[in-house]
Amino acid sequence: MGQTTLDRETDSRRSVLGRAFDILECFTDGEPEQTIGSLCAKTDLPPATVHRMLANLAEWGAVERAARGRYRLGMRLWRLGWGVPGARTLKDIARPYLVDLHAACGELTLLASRDRDQVLVTDIIAGNAEARLQRLPRQLPMVGSAPGAVFLANIDPEEATRLVGSRGTVGFQFWQQMAEIRRNGVAVSRGGKPGSAAWVAAPVFDGAGAIRSTICVVVPTERLNAVGLSRAVNRAARAVSQGLSVAMPSAS
Repeated sequence: MGQTTLDRETDSRRSVLGRAFDILECFTDGEPEQTIGSLCAKTDLPPATVHRMLANLAEWGAVERAARGRYRLGMRLWRLGWGVPGARTLKDIARPYLVDLHAACGELTLLASRDRDQVLVTDIIAGNAEARLQRLPRQLPMVGSAPGAVFLANIDPEEATRLVGSRGTVGFQFWQQMAEIRRNGVAVSRGGKPGSAAWVAAPVFDGAGAIRSTICVVVPTERLNAVGLSRAVNRAARAVSQGLSVAMPSAS
């Protein structure tokens, strides 16, 4: 049977919505400002479509003009995101511990949460010096990053296998590394050369015992004290997990 008029209209609306999200997601890859040309390159949409979608998104307040020919996310979209109860609760609980951790170790601390097959940095305590020293990506790969490894170690093995896919080898060594992360409570990634960033990440669990986010410290490789930072990050993550358990208890 062919599609009805209602079916075609529904597919059309879904297509428009999908294109809008494709455009909005381009602003989360570490480049807060985009041009029509860059959006076309990333979405494979024609310039006329991108121009029309940007006009509609700007009218709604989801994007705004940053400079001549450049766009950025609008404040209305940020307000909607901040209104998500779970995200707001997590950030509210984690922020004091991120501040304390930064004060204790003097290094950049952050909250990194999963977004499908990647990890997004959702909060940072840096201090002016560290903010100038390091340009951290807002978006991290699930495979090859310390917070990504923490998620892979604490989710269902079948899902972890799917996420790794062609980007890594899922064999005995991989599962051994995942078991070690669960046993130690942290994942550590060391930069390859002096001045590069080393990461220490620990999991944050919700009231049901599922991984919800990660607490991380980022430090220049030459200043990495893996043992001391692992303990500090682990303590902070456990405290945030306890806060989430109280604020959002699991259903009985």
